[in-house]
Amino acid sequence: MQMGDQEHQTDAQYVRELENQIKRLKLIQYLNDTMNSTKNPNEILAKLLDQCISMTGASSGSIMLREKDSPDLKIVLFRNLDANVVQKTNIKVGDGVTGFVVQEGRPKLVNDVDLEPKYIPVRSDIKSELAVPLTIHGFIRGVLNVDSDHKNAFSEDDIDLMQTVAHQAAQIITRTMLTSELERKIQLQQILIDISNEVEKVYELKTAFDFVMKRLADKLKIQRGMLVLFDNEDVNQLSVVTAYNLTEEEMSRGIYRVGEGIIGRVVSEKTPISVPDINKNKDFLNKMKVKREKNTEISFIAIPIKIEGYISGVLAVEKEFEGTESLNDETDIIYLIGKFIANKVRAFQRITEEKQTLLDENLQLKKELYKNYGLSNFIGKNSKMVEVFDLVKLVADSQSSILIIGESGTGKELVAKSLHYNSGRREQPYISVNCAAIPENLLESELFGYKKGAFTGATVDRKGKFILANKGTIFLDEIGDMPIPLQGKLLRVIQEREVEPIGSESKVKIDIRIVSATNKNLQALIKEGKFREDLFYRLNVIEVKIPPLRDRKDDIPLLVTHFKQKYAVQNNRKIDNISPEAMRILQAYAWPGNVRELENTIERAVLLCKSGVIEPSSLPGFLVESEHSHVSDLSIGKWIETYIKNSSYEGKVYDTIVGYIEKELITSALLFNNRNKVKTADFLGINRNTLRFKMRDYGIK
Repeated sequence: MQMGDQEHQTDAQYVRELENQIKRLKLIQYLNDTMNSTKNPNEILAKLLDQCISMTGASSGSIMLREKDSPDLKIVLFRNLDANVVQKTNIKVGDGVTGFVVQEGRPKLVNDVDLEPKYIPVRSDIKSELAVPLTIHGFIRGVLNVDSDHKNAFSEDDIDLMQTVAHQAAQIITRTMLTSELERKIQLQQILIDISNEVEKVYELKTAFDFVMKRLADKLKIQRGMLVLFDNEDVNQLSVVTAYNLTEEEMSRGIYRVGEGIIGRVVSEKTPISVPDINKNKDFLNKMKVKREKNTEISFIAIPIKIEGYISGVLAVEKEFEGTESLNDETDIIYLIGKFIANKVRAFQRITEEKQTLLDENLQLKKELYKNYGLSNFIGKNSKMVEVFDLVKLVADSQSSILIIGESGTGKELVAKSLHYNSGRREQPYISVNCAAIPENLLESELFGYKKGAFTGATVDRKGKFILANKGTIFLDEIGDMPIPLQGKLLRVIQEREVEPIGSESKVKIDIRIVSATNKNLQALIKEGKFREDLFYRLNVIEVKIPPLRDRKDDIPLLVTHFKQKYAVQNNRKIDNISPEAMRILQAYAWPGNVRELENTIERAVLLCKSGVIEPSSLPGFLVESEHSHVSDLSIGKWIETYIKNSSYEGKVYDTIVGYIEKELITSALLFNNRNKVKTADFLGINRNTLRFKMRDYGIK
């Protein structure tokens, strides 16, 4: 009887575990379906919360988040709770069940709130509560909790389910935070560029100031702004000379002494000052007697106006507070804008060189703006390549110039095409130019075009690559080989977004995205005076660095499989597999020609394969079994011995062996040098005509 009871208990436990496993699998499936059904983070979080309530049998629930460096928890999403109660609920880290979970970083299950001293009621009939932490990058960002109007409503199994949902919710919150933050920073960067371009065209101080304020009001929702400058008569006194959304009477009261209030402190301390809420800051004097909403946090940003190292005044704005990080970013942008205003303050002189430097600094903010673009042309699981894939996804739809760095054969043009065809310009032209393959005297006309009669042989007008790529993308391959004089012209095209064909008296406006690539060290070329630094910063807004194949050898099996299938289909061959020995040889080789060389090798192997399985005999002779990809003397000796012992080769052993090695050497060198015969001849140290004759003799195309 006892044994029967034990068996019955074991069966019941097994059924329960099975049911929980099924419930967990259903939950995971639901989470995946939810993630794929919508891209709206708030909608996804709402669905996750609803699922938690449904699967645990809860009657209500919420998601709470905290700001960085803040002890306060804010309910950002809730179900079946009174909105007025939620708004008034103020929970800090350590307070209540949810505050405890955030503080300790572990789940908390309370099946009788009457026995829990930490419980803070948000609904009178709640009897049980379950809360799990939301952990993002090791930081407890918030808490996911559900409530029930029954005691003992939740179990340990519910904790597992909630933690599964919490993990998914944390990922969504992370993506939402990063996307929101980066979009905001990109917007700030664009505001800076727009303002700098427009202010340069304006000569009147008030006109320039009004334009800046209207743009900031439109983009950043600033409420007021003012420009405070030193009085001519009193070197220790400043007054408002122009303002946005302030009356003449209010402006007349805006008089400050050095060191007085926030404005005076900015001058005396020679540094920007920003405060989250002027209603709570004792240094904000409100001398202009402006009426403001007392229950709203209003931030105030004041930055010094410097001319030739001296403080000449203060630029200040105020707006609704949106968070510490936002305030810091906005302070940086206002500080930079102040430099443009400074030039207008000083007799409306031209924009300083510092402004140009700022425009050249297009930060790699778009690096982490994530978008779900599929890049089916990319093969690889190596961590370095995954970083490349993620980066391409992030920046594909941006408008910024991108510099792709990598050795020959790593797939730079594949990345360039992926950037284009996964962007909003995908329906527009994609134009590729190899700067190293076109003679120097022809490259300018190739890029910018020419008018009929511009030079001997110019019998008709010809559009250059930049004009042909208008509205689309131009890919400048081997940009490091572009001549210095042409680099200056390219820089002007990038700056002015205009192209002047050779022999033309007018310029053509273009809207174009520039993607460039190189296998050279441009920083070294800059030091040698062979590449312009200002052009480098224009092109290198975002850098995509592709690792060589030797640094991602774990991708070789994937690449081999891909190329094997590709060329088997193209050549109508049935290739079932590749032998472990052949794969080991491929993974041991250093691949100086990278993926392109590997692709060529697999294409050759597919054509030479006789058994349906690629064996070492189908691979080129220079591929060997050495871990460091060096041909051992023993391997060479054995290979030569097979010909010496074969009587059918008598009288032609020398030509056969030397010819085979020479053909393989020339083929590999051509691949390594991107099929450029001039470079290949120099690389091999032979005459160009000699290379051409040998290519003809060996049938190398």
